[in-house]
Amino acid sequence: MVTVNFKQLQACIDDYMERRGKHEIDEMEANSVLARLGLMDDDQREPGRPLRELLTRMRDSDILPRNVKQSLGAWIIRNSRVFQVRQQIFSF
Repeated sequence: MVTVNFKQLQACIDDYMERRGKHEIDEMEANSVLARLGLMDDDQREPGRPLRELLTRMRDSDILPRNVKQSLGAWIIRNSRVFQVRQQIFSF
């Protein structure tokens, strides 16, 4: 795997979601996007595993971004640009 910080990975995932008109994707789709861009390898037997492991380490270190959530074992990655705008609009 090429060493890239998470902000760079998130920017590529955000660009992908904006091109596709999506607001959120799961870790398998995100890992596939990053693999096509050459930023993170994907596991052919367990698609999404490398990104899942990265997100788990970030969660355990308490540095997981607010736009990334784990729900019922699946990781949901929201577009961080849209998420930040919504937070600013709805903050009281």
